[in-house]
Amino acid sequence: MASKKKDFHRRNLFEAEQKINRSEQEIAVISEILQQSSFTRGKSINENETIDQHINIVIEQVSSHTIIETGITHSRVKTSGQRVRWNILVNLLVWLVITFPFWIPFLSNQVAYYMIASIQGVFVFMWTIIAILAVKNVFILYANRTYNYTENITSLEKTRIRHIVAISCYKEPLEVIATSIQSVANQTEVHRIIMVISFEEKTLDKEEKCKCLNKRFKDAGFERIIFTIHPYGLPNEIPGKCSNSNYGIRMAVSQMDVADDDMDNILVTSCDADSKFPPNYIAALTLKYLQENKPALTTLYQSPLFYNWHLDGLSFVTRVTGLMRSLLILGALIPFSINTISIFSYPLSLGKKGKFIHPAYQMDDTICLIRWMSETQQRLRISMIPVPVISGPTSGETIETEIIEWARQARRWTIGIAEIFHYFIIKAKRIPTMVALSWGCLFTIYYGVLLCTAGLFGLTSMLSMILLIRHLPPVITYVMYGLLGVQMLAFLVAFIIDAFIVHLMNVHQRIFILRNAFHFISTPFVLLGYSLVGFYALHEVVIFGRKVCKHGASEKNVLT
Repeated sequence: MASKKKDFHRRNLFEAEQKINRSEQEIAVISEILQQSSFTRGKSINENETIDQHINIVIEQVSSHTIIETGITHSRVKTSGQRVRWNILVNLLVWLVITFPFWIPFLSNQVAYYMIASIQGVFVFMWTIIAILAVKNVFILYANRTYNYTENITSLEKTRIRHIVAISCYKEPLEVIATSIQSVANQTEVHRIIMVISFEEKTLDKEEKCKCLNKRFKDAGFERIIFTIHPYGLPNEIPGKCSNSNYGIRMAVSQMDVADDDMDNILVTSCDADSKFPPNYIAALTLKYLQENKPALTTLYQSPLFYNWHLDGLSFVTRVTGLMRSLLILGALIPFSINTISIFSYPLSLGKKGKFIHPAYQMDDTICLIRWMSETQQRLRISMIPVPVISGPTSGETIETEIIEWARQARRWTIGIAEIFHYFIIKAKRIPTMVALSWGCLFTIYYGVLLCTAGLFGLTSMLSMILLIRHLPPVITYVMYGLLGVQMLAFLVAFIIDAFIVHLMNVHQRIFILRNAFHFISTPFVLLGYSLVGFYALHEVVIFGRKVCKHGASEKNVLT
């Protein structure tokens, strides 16, 4: 019987891997077709105007019928046909941890209160380490606040480093997009930048937006501006940043006609339409890349992200989530090289070797990391760019709509994580064993245990000690209160960093001290709410499969 079960799981794993293999082969063929000049048409936005040293190009959308005319048959990625989705392992882990306080007292009362306190201690220890590493990285940001990156680039640069900055747009207000592009235009090294602005075919008034942005930024100093329109409904794609960014970067590279041996000298920065870069971002990235001796196939680059774009005017739910995400980026994602997030940079040679971005998924940052580890056969390192970047938070026009939007995005992020875990399990056979184990364990502990489980475990452990555990020793009570105090100190670090970082970034923020105190006290409850939304989303994926794996762009109207 056991051997039949093993054969069944092996067969399912093999079938899943074959489906992903076919999907990626088809995507690779489509990508080759899309890069052929016969399937793209470049034209100047304003044909009557000559622009000094700049070529501004619009890549017109390629009809999906063009692919069919090649005579190649492409099947779409199946939404729920696969019998086993490996994210169910995350669900089992979550259920095991959060129900532990309810069933362990029936086995042994004494073991129960010792084990519950010990597990809670592990969670608090994790938060403490994250807080310490976050503080360390904030000191690095502070130490580099006046550093002259441009001056030091000259002594190290033997071959000119160029940059592609790719911004993916959908339904964001034009003014938000323009604000983001303006922050790129303000770079001290703007002359190194090829600006790629990618719209979706379903974006309203996309042609007018392209013309307006071109008129505004044609003389900003960019080496080139390229606009792309991502076609809707291409096989093996889902609408979202992954497919949009993949299409835009591939189109831009094909227009640039870059030689393979020059790709080590080009850095790609992928960003959202609500990103504000400091003026020295490109200079800091260039210098970091040169100082590390151009690690083209081993390293990705991530700046710490802060969500202080009108954050002081938003509800406690959104603000607390933003502060905690910044703390986690500073103290976990970057130091442990778990994954990049939202706004990240990488050498073009790594992107090409890793087949760019998988367009059938929604979380481009982590999917890229797994895919590229598989292609390079090594653990990829995440190096911190020592300058802060502002990213737009979720928002809504009223508190009610803002909380709904927060829950919707928390659900989407958790579904994306479940989808990534499944993708990783399928891909793990192609990754060296120790690399897959080291990264997979960190990923599971961070997302499956800390983010999805810690808050719920705190709730169930409290209920267990009140209702189920008998004769609780006073020392255990004191230990639990002490752990709560230490955890709150770790959360306090996020608020101290926020108070400090707004001055470093020259962001005007006004938070009354009592309101700030309320936000601090509400932090455990916000994290518990996030865990509840995540718990619901994990079960959605198990029941409905890839049908729920869709990219729903967050609302950004309040950011204007």
